[in-house]
Amino acid sequence: MAEAHCGFEDAGSDVQGSDLLISLGPTLLVDIGFDPAYLPSDRGPAPIAGLKSVEALVDTGATTSCIDSLPGEQLGLPIVDRVPIAGVGGQHLANMYLAQIHVPALNRTLYGTFAGVNLRAGGQPHNALMGRTFLRHYRMVYDGPSGTVTISD
Repeated sequence: MAEAHCGFEDAGSDVQGSDLLISLGPTLLVDIGFDPAYLPSDRGPAPIAGLKSVEALVDTGATTSCIDSLPGEQLGLPIVDRVPIAGVGGQHLANMYLAQIHVPALNRTLYGTFAGVNLRAGGQPHNALMGRTFLRHYRMVYDGPSGTVTISD
């Protein structure tokens, strides 16, 4: 069984894991990029990533997974469409990047299109959002009082 820990432990007497979970949200380390040689397969190797071990917010409020626009541009991810998306800031057009997001702790690669969103420009420390289309494959246990969160298959 694959399991990823995406919550927080207490960091000394001044910083509680539960407070970090509130301020940062459940966070996974992921690899992001577009490897044109990647072949989606349960047994194949992970794609070669342009960014390794970057933070992704596990977001139960997001329908799909998204990539921050700045790394999307810096990596030169192919833009394959522009579509309207909506969030707390209302509706706007977003670039749709063709990419792979690999979650090493779960040995899972998401491959397809991801909306480019302005996470960092909006003050978020994350480079991606992992939405409900990702979570539908997993069981997530959110323990608010302790600050721990686990995702397992």
